[in-house]
Amino acid sequence: MWTKLWSALAGVERALLVALMLALPILYGINVLLHNLAPGLARHLDGVDELSRFILVWLVCVSLGYTMDKGRHVSMNLLQRFIGASLLVWIQRVLDLIGALFCAYMTVLGWQFLQRIIATGQVSNTLDVSMGWLYAALPLGMVLLTLRYVRYVLFPTHRPALDSAD
Repeated sequence: MWTKLWSALAGVERALLVALMLALPILYGINVLLHNLAPGLARHLDGVDELSRFILVWLVCVSLGYTMDKGRHVSMNLLQRFIGASLLVWIQRVLDLIGALFCAYMTVLGWQFLQRIIATGQVSNTLDVSMGWLYAALPLGMVLLTLRYVRYVLFPTHRPALDSAD
């Protein structure tokens, strides 16, 4: 059951990441084409730059958990070569617990910040949408990363294998 849940979560994240990554060059491509071929229409797409920044923030935040699940976060593995496997597992569990606590704290802070942004009614300059859409990416990304850390604390065998070549 848990394996299916994690696979489904990774699938949703992957689909969202692909959509966001495709949206960036498509938006910019259309923007550049219109600026060069139809400058009169281009002025109606003033929000492309701001929308691209929104998408980039969402792309980074949503990718946090997915990247960790694939074992692609930056790691310092010098000590791993000198520590026994059993000790390394326990050190990794402690680090995962610290990571889970930190990310949970960041989730709470991000949520509080998002609530303040929504309460003040801040709106983006060009797109005229709530800035809450931008700031919602942080708590979501931190929740996804917290889930991964908790998973690795509870199920250390779910952690991606460490690549000694990196």
